[in-house]
Amino acid sequence: MRAGSIRLFQIFGITVYLHISWFLIVLFEMSSRGHYYSSPIWQFLEIVALFGIVLMHEFGHALACRSVGGTADTIILWPFGGFAYVSPPWRPGAMLWSIVAGPLVNVILIPITVGIFWLTVAPHVALTWNNFLHLLFYTPAAAGDIGRFLSRVVLINMVLLIFNLLPVYPLDGGKILWSLLWFVTGEGLALRIASVVGLLGSGLLAIFAFKSGQIYLMALSAFLIFEAVNAYRQSTRLIVMNKIPRHTRYRCPNCDQGARTGAFWTCANCSTHFDMFASHGQCPNCHASFMNTEIQCPECRAVSPVSAWFAAATVDPIEPPKS
Repeated sequence: MRAGSIRLFQIFGITVYLHISWFLIVLFEMSSRGHYYSSPIWQFLEIVALFGIVLMHEFGHALACRSVGGTADTIILWPFGGFAYVSPPWRPGAMLWSIVAGPLVNVILIPITVGIFWLTVAPHVALTWNNFLHLLFYTPAAAGDIGRFLSRVVLINMVLLIFNLLPVYPLDGGKILWSLLWFVTGEGLALRIASVVGLLGSGLLAIFAFKSGQIYLMALSAFLIFEAVNAYRQSTRLIVMNKIPRHTRYRCPNCDQGARTGAFWTCANCSTHFDMFASHGQCPNCHASFMNTEIQCPECRAVSPVSAWFAAATVDPIEPPKS
C-alpha cells in the first residue's frame, strides 16, 4: 500500500490506488450541489464518472508508455485527478506519445458520451452545434436525473480535455510543449521553457482563484506552481548534465541513455572516488566489485544493477557533450 492510499485493483499489470483525500472531494461535492439531482445517488455517480474518466485517461498514458518500451505499473487517483507513474524511454518521441495518449482517450470519449447523451435526451432532434449546446446547458426537465447526469458526464470529459491541454507544466499540455521543444533545443532547455510558461500560467490561475474565492482552484494553482518550480530546478540539472560527456558503451537498460563520465561514485570500502563504468564496475583502489549494486538512472529514474548497463561492445568511445 502506498502512503495514504488504498489499493483498488490491478489490471494489465498496473495497480490502481485511491488516495484517502479523495473522500474529501466526495463530501465537498455531495454538500455543495445537493439539490442538482432529485436523489443524492446521482451526485455520487457523477463523482464516480469523473474518476472513471480520469482513470481511463491515466491508462492511456500508461499503456502508451509501455508500447514504446517504457515502464508503467502504478496509477493513483487523488483530488487533483490522477497520476500515472510512467518511465518512457528518454527520447522526445517516446515521451510525446506517452503524454499525448492521455488526452487522446478524452477525444475518443467525446463521440461516445455525446452520442449516449443525445440518444437519451433528444433522439428525434437534429444534432447541430446550437441544438447540442442548448440541450447540454439547458437539459429539459423531462429528461430527469439521467439526462442531467449524462450532460454532466459530457461536460466533465470536455473540461478535462481542454484543461489538460493548457500549456501549463505539469499538465499534459505543458509536457507536450516540453516534448516538442525537446526535438529542437534538447531536454534541458525545453524543460526550462515549459516550466517558465507553466509558472506564468499557474500564476494567472492563482490570481483568478483568489479573486473568485474558489478554494479548490487555489489549492490546484498552488500545486501547479510547486511542480513548475521543481521542473525548473530539474531543467537546471539537465542543462548542467548535458555538458558532461557520456560513455556510449554503458547505457541505462530502461531509457538507453549513456552513463555520464566522471568520478561520481564513492567506494563504500575505501572511500575512493571513481568512474563506475570506466573502471568496469570495480573500485580501482581496493578492487571491490559493484557489478550487482543497484543504481538509479538520473534521466529516467529507473533502478537497475550496474551489470545491466554494460553492453556487448568491446570499445568505449566517449560521446561528446551536447552544445
